[in-house]
Amino acid sequence: MIKAHLFPIIGIAILTAVFGCQNSESESNSNYIQISGEAQGTTYAITYLDSSKQKYSKAKADSTLEAIDNSLSAWVENSTISIFNQSDSIEILDPHFLNIYFRGKEIGGITNDAFELKILPLVNAWGFGPNGAEPSADVAIDSLLVLVNKDFQVKPDTSASAKAAKFLFLKKQGQAIDVNGIAQGYSVDVIAEQLKGLDINNFMVEIGGEVVAYGRNQNGEVWRIGIDKPRSASQTRELEAIVELKDKAMATSGSYRKFYEKDGKKFSHTISPLTGKPVDHNLLSVTVQASNCTNADAFATAFMVMGVDETKRFIEDNPQLDLELFLIYGSENDYQTFASSGFEKSLKSD
Repeated sequence: MIKAHLFPIIGIAILTAVFGCQNSESESNSNYIQISGEAQGTTYAITYLDSSKQKYSKAKADSTLEAIDNSLSAWVENSTISIFNQSDSIEILDPHFLNIYFRGKEIGGITNDAFELKILPLVNAWGFGPNGAEPSADVAIDSLLVLVNKDFQVKPDTSASAKAAKFLFLKKQGQAIDVNGIAQGYSVDVIAEQLKGLDINNFMVEIGGEVVAYGRNQNGEVWRIGIDKPRSASQTRELEAIVELKDKAMATSGSYRKFYEKDGKKFSHTISPLTGKPVDHNLLSVTVQASNCTNADAFATAFMVMGVDETKRFIEDNPQLDLELFLIYGSENDYQTFASSGFEKSLKSD
């Protein structure tokens, strides 16, 4: 199972469904089914209208999320990503890995490398890897950026006998990828597509705060999702805003709960692949609405690297991406918010 600190819950609270215990499956009013459990070092929750009784079960959700862990979790010793990160050359036909890799590379190009899967050497060096929150004695930024900036050689298997997509990856020793900025959103999308495939049109899927919502909830209303105020983990959780989310995905990335302090300086877990250093700006959290949760998750990660002004410009310059934005910036005790026009329309006023 993926450790919790890799996928921190930041920024989103589900207001429409209350789950009394984890690892449960129950029927709510009007034939709505509620499923909840643990996955990827956090929790997941699924609520959906099932008029024909139990089309989608907790066992199906658990097996799906386990399969994704076996592909994308660095905490699973023999997962695809674990083997990939330890290899200089490897053939891969794992569809989850390939989906994440190619979509991540595409978003990296769109964001001018503010999103970068090859970030893991820097993440480890700055003390946000599995060895705990303690940076290396001397972070060799320049040499690590060489690993981050160098592209892999990726060659498709063109043999006539290949029954599924397969690619040969060749990479420099020490190169490794980190999918934490996109994997949970992708996992939400996988579950959502399974529900759609069963002609289930009213549902909410949430994993660790990343969410997709279609149709209406068990009260016949649009799904309502809360955005947290920027409070540290030790403080009481409060809501900054409530969003009505219909047929969309939403994800939040933030800097206010995952950091460490050393010699009086705060180090954010968001590492810029452009500078090789933890980001040092006043953007506390960014919430993104998108057509799917993979995009929402990855762009939220990229915007935490960009900062407030560059993120605003990016949204204005790229309307074709159909992204909506909610920013919280400043300090925890004195902050401001910004909502793009489309996001503002989804905010519940009362």
